[in-house]
Amino acid sequence: MLEREDFTKRFKENLPISIHEFFYPLMQGYDSVALEADVELGGTDQKFNLLMGRTLQKEFGQEPQIALMMPILEGLDGVNKMSKSLAIISA
Repeated sequence: MLEREDFTKRFKENLPISIHEFFYPLMQGYDSVALEADVELGGTDQKFNLLMGRTLQKEFGQEPQIALMMPILEGLDGVNKMSKSLAIISA
């Protein structure tokens, strides 16, 4: 997990890393194990999670999935990424 650049930097600077920040990629990666996924498609912002799936599959004796990444989709405003987590602005 500390191979991730932002985790490494924060660890070296003695800055906090929340446990949920470790759990998310682990649980996301474990989905690939549970599904015995052959291929997973995600945005470039999900690269670490996709690679975590490959790592966990190897640990569970599975063939690592193929990870396909696409550029992040822009929302209708042409600025922010398309995301359900962004606040919805009513017209």
